[in-house]
Amino acid sequence: MMNNVILIMGKTNYQINLDPSIWIFDERRFSMEERFAGVNGLGMELGPFLENAKPTEDAKAVVIHQRDGQTVKLSLDEASSAVLQFAQDGKPIRPNGPALLYLADGSNQDSPIDCIEKLELI
Repeated sequence: MMNNVILIMGKTNYQINLDPSIWIFDERRFSMEERFAGVNGLGMELGPFLENAKPTEDAKAVVIHQRDGQTVKLSLDEASSAVLQFAQDGKPIRPNGPALLYLADGSNQDSPIDCIEKLELI
């Protein structure tokens, strides 16, 4: 069964559970089209959530753990500037949700990171 929560853990002072299903009410949300041409839906910047977890001084990277066991490693700066898409066509991201991760430079716009279970700061 798909989990609707993304865990932020690892080299942080606080472990955080992100629930993208409630972001529709968050005033920080924005249209994905504003940042990525041709991408329909709503997004949120990942940076503020990472900041809320209070990374330790030695945290340098974020490992994204996906449901299928694969991992993607990003620098802390890349992750902080990334965008999480949480809705498409007015609905939650399914079945590859709960959110899709887009790099700020748009380099993975055609294949965003999906099926995210946790973000581990290392």
